Amino acid sequence: MDLKKLIENAYFTAGEWYHCLHKNPELSEQETNTADLICGVLDDLKIEYRRNIAGHGILAIIRGEASCANGNETEKPSPCVAIRADIDALPVEEHSGLPFCSKNPGVMHACGHDLHTAILLGAAMVLQQIRKQFMGSIKLIFQPAEETIGGAERMLKEGIFSNPNVTSVIGLHMDPTCETGVLSLREGPMNAAVDDLSVTVIGKQCHGAHPEQGVDPIVIAADIILALQTIVSRATAPTTPAVVTIGQIRGGTGSNTIPEKVFLEGTLRSLTKEGLSELKARASKIAELTAAKYGGTVEISGMDTPFPPLCNDATVCAVLEQTAKDCQNIRGIYHMPEPSMGADDFAFFSEEAKGAYFNLGCTKKGETGYPLHSDRFSADEAVILSGIELEVKAALALLENDLK
Repeated sequence: MDLKKLIENAYFTAGEWYHCLHKNPELSEQETNTADLICGVLDDLKIEYRRNIAGHGILAIIRGEASCANGNETEKPSPCVAIRADIDALPVEEHSGLPFCSKNPGVMHACGHDLHTAILLGAAMVLQQIRKQFMGSIKLIFQPAEETIGGAERMLKEGIFSNPNVTSVIGLHMDPTCETGVLSLREGPMNAAVDDLSVTVIGKQCHGAHPEQGVDPIVIAADIILALQTIVSRATAPTTPAVVTIGQIRGGTGSNTIPEKVFLEGTLRSLTKEGLSELKARASKIAELTAAKYGGTVEISGMDTPFPPLCNDATVCAVLEQTAKDCQNIRGIYHMPEPSMGADDFAFFSEEAKGAYFNLGCTKKGETGYPLHSDRFSADEAVILSGIELEVKAALALLENDLK
């Protein structure tokens, strides 16, 4: 079969899926109609799948039908490559001006997950048509709840990397800072480990005219926020990236009342699990001691399972880079000089199997794209063609590499 033609045909069809997905975004853990669309496509393509994994997650599999030249199976276990796309949207009111903008008020695909999904469905269309030409299996992971609870870990707990065991895994993300088709890749640490920091500061309520009769949690919270900044400035080596950010503070009911409680919400980030644990321990101790100084207390919590750092495997990165050089629709390769302190739960996948997470430019040459999570985010649809070609050819190359 003419692979180039198959990819181009898939691109035109995937564009229609993209428009439909973009018009009908759904928030994390609510991706019912999105899952229905995906399963409908898989049914049409006659690809086997399981659905309702970790909520609305879907695992599809394409089994290669090629055999060894001598007709015998290889002595090594048959390889299995997984490709991940996240499917949830964000609580953002869309102002992109696209003719197929969101029909759901206050919900938008502002992070490109609709593109990720359309690209993976397009790749599935091609791979299903050429399944007689490769050995091994390709798993297609349509993952829910990336933006909130971390659907990746929950899908892994339901066994998506077994029967057959995944030998390599890849996942892409849109990058509006780069020209359409430019691959951004980094070997080793790519994204930070992350944990939430939720602090409930508990004081004693009283009238604002008589502060001596209470314990002011607003004053305590203010002191905690300032003291937390010393973790990065004085307790972390300047050569060690770390983030301590308080992004939300809530408390109080009136200008003349000292409340009982104040709530702080923030994020902790490090490039190692050990570093993240140290940040959490120091932040907790600072909050506890600061509250005690004023006669108050704190309750501290975080994520049920903090995201691990996302680290890319050198071998998978090398295969991806070589594949990209052979892709007509990849316009260049950019080696990221340093990791991002952003996080992605693809990290759970790359902990279980050797993997690589990469960015794909989605802004037309000469234009400036709106950032991810912006209410004006939009992408050059030509990125769908780039993504399909790269995912198809990378999956085939990784199967071949894992057979060696």
